[in-house]
Amino acid sequence: MSGVFGFIGKGNAFVEVRTGLENLSHRGQESWGIVSGLRDGSFSEVRRLGSVFESSPLSRFNFGTVAIGHVRAPTSGKASERNSQPIVGSFKKEKIAVAHNGHIPKYKQLMEELGGLFQTETDTEVILQMIARAEGSDLLEKTIKTLSSLGQGAAFSIIILHNGTLIAARDPFGFRPLSLARRGEEGDYGWAIASETCAFHGQFERMGDVEPGQIVVLDGEEVRTISFASPDPHPCIVECLDYASPASQVFSRSTYEFREKVGARLAKTETQKADMVVPIPRAAIPAALGFHDAMGIPYKEAISTVGEIGRIFIISKEKDRLEQAERKFQINGELVKGKEVFLIDSLLVRGSTAMVLIPKLREAGAAKIHMRLTAPPPRFPCFMGMAMAKPGELLAGNRTDEQLRKLIGADTFQYLKIEELRDLMGTHFCDACFTGKYPFAV
Repeated sequence: MSGVFGFIGKGNAFVEVRTGLENLSHRGQESWGIVSGLRDGSFSEVRRLGSVFESSPLSRFNFGTVAIGHVRAPTSGKASERNSQPIVGSFKKEKIAVAHNGHIPKYKQLMEELGGLFQTETDTEVILQMIARAEGSDLLEKTIKTLSSLGQGAAFSIIILHNGTLIAARDPFGFRPLSLARRGEEGDYGWAIASETCAFHGQFERMGDVEPGQIVVLDGEEVRTISFASPDPHPCIVECLDYASPASQVFSRSTYEFREKVGARLAKTETQKADMVVPIPRAAIPAALGFHDAMGIPYKEAISTVGEIGRIFIISKEKDRLEQAERKFQINGELVKGKEVFLIDSLLVRGSTAMVLIPKLREAGAAKIHMRLTAPPPRFPCFMGMAMAKPGELLAGNRTDEQLRKLIGADTFQYLKIEELRDLMGTHFCDACFTGKYPFAV
């Protein structure tokens, strides 16, 4: 679960990519990195732990004509600068860099099969090693061979930098988003590739998505598209419901409008009465507004966030999750005192946020709390790039809905059913974390 950004065109590519990563910071706060390609074929590399916003201004020597960057929330490998992306290697004495959003479930097995020395513990380096060892007369042929091999059992939205050229690709299932944009005039375009459209700053115009099973090659003069596998789209609905920015289009869909519709549909099944609708910020705000419009009761932002703590559910240790949730949220007690509240959220993953907020709301005087979710609680691990890959870490993994209600401390607990989500999505999506039915063998 990460964010990637690439740029090629006039201007300082390093600065362009850093700005793009800042706009994607919600996709990863553990580390970030940028690799720039210089005119002499060498690379300028920067990697830092923590959020991209936490770093001090960098040297004036950080520049380049083309660059790729990455913000990380890990699905493989521990937190360290060594595991930060982009990953760099050599191909026929020429540098190559790879930035990857997704997950290769069998990457440890592939590491053993490939042998040799690995500089990181990440599945991204497996992609780099496979490309280097694949058959083919040039890097593009090797990349096509590698992605064709990986494509039936992995999730990847990837950007490769080599010899002043960007190569972007999505797996045939299209689990993770990847979009293309340009600015300027014909014959003098600048191009950008990003995990989400909210990353396209300035005068960029969105041109569409890199399609599932497709490679896009950008050399600064032309754009080429190559199909490396038959598409079998299974876009991740969690991107639309929770993970992507409300300001983005992912999978050619407005996340804000989709969340509003989901909230309105959730209200249609409601039988309880309450005094107000309160969202858990920030992903659930559009859904809460849709719920409020459909129910016709007041909407109140009675919960506010403090600082830039980031997403709670991706923190691995329970003690740390609870401490961060306690620090992150403040309650406006005057709004909820003596009131019944519909508390709206998108997902119940590890439950840390709900288990902190519901007692806080009661302490502030809320009379009753009706917990409502825009999706079923995930009961199965994700092997496609979301940071919820261990069954024991999912709160709903072996619990009934009633047990969940008691555990989080809500008076009532309901959520939108998977059938209703399928109807709203209007296309086949990956629902493995809800149903346990994976698009490929894991």
